[in-house]
Amino acid sequence: MQHSSNTAFHVLWTKPSTDKGEHFSMNDAEILTMVLSALMWQKHNGSISLYTDKTGYEFLRDRELLGLWDGGIDTDVLEMTDYPIDAEVFWAAGKLIALEKQATPCVMLDTDLIITRPLQKLLKNQKITALHPEELNGEAYLSPDVLKCPRDFSFPPFYNWEVLPSNTAFLYIADDPFKDFYLGEAKRFMFHNTDKPMEMVSQMVFAEQRLLSICADYKKMPVQYLLPAPFSGTNETVVHLWGFKGLLRRNENLQAVYCRQLIKTLGKELETNRFFQRYVQAYFSEELKIAVQCL
Repeated sequence: MQHSSNTAFHVLWTKPSTDKGEHFSMNDAEILTMVLSALMWQKHNGSISLYTDKTGYEFLRDRELLGLWDGGIDTDVLEMTDYPIDAEVFWAAGKLIALEKQATPCVMLDTDLIITRPLQKLLKNQKITALHPEELNGEAYLSPDVLKCPRDFSFPPFYNWEVLPSNTAFLYIADDPFKDFYLGEAKRFMFHNTDKPMEMVSQMVFAEQRLLSICADYKKMPVQYLLPAPFSGTNETVVHLWGFKGLLRRNENLQAVYCRQLIKTLGKELETNRFFQRYVQAYFSEELKIAVQCL
């Protein structure tokens, strides 16, 4: 895989589904967003690669999507790394496993996040850039006495529990020692940590998002953000599904509306892109094909 300041990577980790015996799937809205995420990154910022596993690779192969990532596809890291992590509790741990293997500087980019402009100037001379700060919502970001922990685990006294978590749907890291420190703390919390929380959110967002800010605060490394807050209405930088994914999964009509709007918004930038045209024509529903033809 290529490594440069403009290198990004996606992660498609199917283990949270397959470990529960479920069939892995993505709906039209999720796939279209992933396709546009990769293509828009290549258009404005550079190369993008993918870390996935065997099931994910086969899913993408069956949909003729393997050519999407110009930086290549790696299946070894997620298939061969056998960490003692409960994939149901830590459903995004595949991202951190991939990040551990990725050279810095790099961008970890969620498949449901589209970057719509160049970021080179913004990222220049930065060590850490995330999507936006998170509020310390007590339902998601639990106090340390309520978090589930591995046996014989204790939180270090240097943890600052007042620092705001960082949304890592976009995460740029340009410092290897910091990356290793952050991932070391995350693994210490995730390994052999199998108690199920009531909501299946708090454990993962602590390990990935709150720990990032705690570690950066301890190392006195400021975190820069692409957006000042979630759902920033005037941003011209990102399109993000956020929690909208759950609603789209339950409503096919809403999926079609979302896809049509996304194609209308970004299609002009990609109308000559053969991947965009081929993927839409080969895979998406008749209604979406009509939407593309009407651009």
